Amino acid sequence: MRFRWKVVVPLVVVVSVLITGVGLFYNGYGPMALRDKRVLHLKDPAVAKDRIDELLRATMAGISPQVAFLGGDYQVTREEDHWDGEPSLKSRLFGAVAIRTRISQVKLPRLLDQISRNWEGLGCGPVDRTETGQYSPGLASLSCATFDDLFVGLSASSDGSYNSVSFSAELDFVRYRPAHEYGPMPSLLRGSTGERGGDLDDPYWSH
Repeated sequence: MRFRWKVVVPLVVVVSVLITGVGLFYNGYGPMALRDKRVLHLKDPAVAKDRIDELLRATMAGISPQVAFLGGDYQVTREEDHWDGEPSLKSRLFGAVAIRTRISQVKLPRLLDQISRNWEGLGCGPVDRTETGQYSPGLASLSCATFDDLFVGLSASSDGSYNSVSFSAELDFVRYRPAHEYGPMPSLLRGSTGERGGDLDDPYWSH
């Protein structure tokens, strides 16, 4: 009986160590993940989420007269696994808001002007601007980056009369967290209910 215990106990210990090691390897405590933490200076997910929310709110607040919005959920893009098969801790966090109000062709340049000035005031610049039809028919865009690697973009697509407009903010070098753990966007960012952007008439922006 003693002989059996002398064999079984070390075996149990070895198996436990292996299981623990595998768990650590795939949950951010392997050698490459520890290197990610030390070298890449990954951003805390909660801080990254707040930063994106802050920029989206500021963009919405800078539009006058106010428009109606449709929000979405957060999206996460995770870096590919390391060469040894260990999951990377590096990810990119993305959040977007669509303007539900229909924006007429005449008013789109004014909207782009407002948002460009707003972003520059928030330290995002220089703003790269593409006018409708400049490179692709029916499309316009804005984009810029902040000092802390926050990338902001606006995209407008036209059906010939009105424009569907959305803007987004994304941060790179964020410590990985599954998208569902970020939860839904705050109610202010989710905006009014509706199926799609560009379906609501406005006396100023739509004419």
